[in-house]
Amino acid sequence: MLSRFSDVLQTAADVLAPPATRLEDFEYHWKMVVNFYQNYEESSKVHFEDTRVPHHLHQMLQLIVDEEKEQQGGTVGPCLEAVIQRSVGVLDALSLLVSVDRPPGARYSALTLATSLLRRTRSPCLNSPHVYRPLQRMLLICNESPASPTEKEEVELLLTLCGLVRKEPGLANIFTTPFVEDTASLMMIPEDIKTLIPIKSKAQTPKKNPLFEVDMAPNPLKTVSIVRVNKDDNYVQSSSSAGDDNVSSKSHKTVYDDNDKFLLIDLLLSYLDSADNQVVLRACEGVLIVSSLAEDDIAALVTGCSPACERLAARLQRRYRALPPDLDPAAVDQLSITWAYVAQDFGDKNYNNFYGYRELTAFFSWLDYIDTLMKECHPIIACHLSRAFRTQFLEPAAEELAEPRSAILATAVLAKCLRVLDSQDLVNEFSSWLAGEGEGGAGEWGPLRALALRCLRGDHDLTLETLRFFEAVIEKGTEHSIDRLVLSRVCARAYRAAGPALQDERERLNDLSLARERERARESLATDERAGGLLAHADDNIHRVVNSFLLLLPRGVQSQPLADCEHYVHDAQRHYQLWLDITSTYNWPTEVTCADTASSTHSYDSRPEADLHLDDAFAPVHAHCEPKPSRGACGGAGGCAFTQALVLRSRDAPTTSEEEFDAGPFLKMLFKLLSTMPDQPYQVNLHLTSIISKLALLPHPNLHEYLLNPDLPTAKTTPTLFKTLQEVARRLTMEVPRIKNYKKVIENTRLQLMSEDPSYDEIGSHNQLVESLIVLEEFCKELAAIAFVKHQHQLQQQPHQHQR
Repeated sequence: MLSRFSDVLQTAADVLAPPATRLEDFEYHWKMVVNFYQNYEESSKVHFEDTRVPHHLHQMLQLIVDEEKEQQGGTVGPCLEAVIQRSVGVLDALSLLVSVDRPPGARYSALTLATSLLRRTRSPCLNSPHVYRPLQRMLLICNESPASPTEKEEVELLLTLCGLVRKEPGLANIFTTPFVEDTASLMMIPEDIKTLIPIKSKAQTPKKNPLFEVDMAPNPLKTVSIVRVNKDDNYVQSSSSAGDDNVSSKSHKTVYDDNDKFLLIDLLLSYLDSADNQVVLRACEGVLIVSSLAEDDIAALVTGCSPACERLAARLQRRYRALPPDLDPAAVDQLSITWAYVAQDFGDKNYNNFYGYRELTAFFSWLDYIDTLMKECHPIIACHLSRAFRTQFLEPAAEELAEPRSAILATAVLAKCLRVLDSQDLVNEFSSWLAGEGEGGAGEWGPLRALALRCLRGDHDLTLETLRFFEAVIEKGTEHSIDRLVLSRVCARAYRAAGPALQDERERLNDLSLARERERARESLATDERAGGLLAHADDNIHRVVNSFLLLLPRGVQSQPLADCEHYVHDAQRHYQLWLDITSTYNWPTEVTCADTASSTHSYDSRPEADLHLDDAFAPVHAHCEPKPSRGACGGAGGCAFTQALVLRSRDAPTTSEEEFDAGPFLKMLFKLLSTMPDQPYQVNLHLTSIISKLALLPHPNLHEYLLNPDLPTAKTTPTLFKTLQEVARRLTMEVPRIKNYKKVIENTRLQLMSEDPSYDEIGSHNQLVESLIVLEEFCKELAAIAFVKHQHQLQQQPHQHQR
């Protein structure tokens, strides 16, 4: 009965005094905020959260959000319209609170509320000057105070604006100058807001900051518009009405002036030096969002009007310089870091990983960020950033390579950089920096020649790190770097001897005693159960190649008489298919580029396409051989300019000279190190043979012929892989048996090496002679497996080629 009576009374009250509208509530809460500051005393010690102001401000935000839910067709409700029309200057008040931070804590709440307004409303009308001007003031004020307590809130506001720009790219215009004609006028708080909130605030003009200095155009009457149109158009869209504020600018192409700046990016960059790692990560996200926008004009603005690319690359260089000079190079390869990585142990003073861990982590995390940015950003930005990466980081880092004290660490770090990079643009810049560009000459190699020469100085630690670096270069497999390393030297086939040498080879193959020797070796190897699995599928063309490598060392000094090659065959099949996929788009020939071939077996049994007729194999050798048509043969019309220059140079040169073939600094270095294997540590020999194996796997017919043809007719002074291996085998065969109880020493050394026991490396006394013997033995098995796999693959491809 009483409840019914209460309902009747409430109904009567509603008729006499209807409830306030949402707009009236909105204005009420605004008046409460104004009243608070009109009665505010600066001597008061009250905290902002202890007042009623946060409550009123959040109620105003909630009213805008609730109002928007009821609107249809994207129309603006009365509460939000009051903000846009500035009849309620809440955003101006928030920007003032960010500036003065009174009572204490007001800045934090103002930034949080501004961020919530942008995130919780579907249409925040950001293109209205009464909305974006206060936001610009907030951002510029925040940038005045580095390392402020509200850094997180500041960068969250920036990140929110980045998200809005991603949804509506035309809004990027708001954050360019000369939308801000004068920084001082932008920072000026409207007089009506100062009247409502009369606070003795600190100076509103920012400190001198060249980041936000804007050079004014000569015309002082330059018009400010939300959507800039082409300069040929006379129409300028007005931004005075609320209705025009909601017009999308997506369909208009922005035209930028020379003095424009992209404040959104510049502001984000200012937070990259924060001591708070979370702030840095959020700033990085914002740069990533803006850089990934698909609009060409925005990308041009980022590269042309902002120092973003240069500052990102320079930051990488600073972190590289911060690495301790006595950092252990072996620790470099242990890290697996992403750019969003936050080391939990950084704040733990008792945590001890290894010396230089923090600096190394900071460097590689930033490198990963640049790599990620390269893969996600607009192509215009990617091109600009890759150039900055080279000029700001790679070229200065090359100076460290020349310093004896820092050469080992610098080489280890650069090798790790190349391994972890995924962006093809950055890998290409690495390749161009390393191998140089343009045509021949001593300087065309860039740092490549210096790196190759220092491997021969006798410093085994430096040699090892340099070999690891070259191994990373080959693993990345860029067409340019591989061409400069090896292909440019073998495409002309200048390594082949002239006619008389070829005739000598033919006579040697026809010698009956040598033929009987080869047959005995073949039968001996065929009785081996493990090698039989490899040779059972081999024909006569490839049989001699496999025998040549497997029987290079006499059985008396082999560590494992049974030639176990099966696992090498499986590895070669997997890696060769990988190289076929990598090089499928390369401008490489499908067959050797010169018409002359060698004899039936001695030169062709090692080639993948070993199916020529015997008469064709003994075709006369021509002094000037023309390239065969191919899918872009090296030295042909489709090859690079540098390779073409080498090919033409070889054609003009006399073919009878024994010194005409120049293997280049890289191949010369490899063969020199290979010849001194018995004098080098195990790890150096291991990486050396690994590099040569990777080269042998490359599906280039000229390189295949040069490396994997044991009986290739060459001049006496022309270095080849098999010649070098023969010399090493001859030396080991003479010196190893002089070791006391050498067979037992060989057996024990092999067991220790194959066990991969870490303690073995710490043993001071290693028998390098025996270790090099075992490396050579396994290397020969690997080369035999590679030649066999490539031959079998070519045989499988022949039916498909005939069908086509």
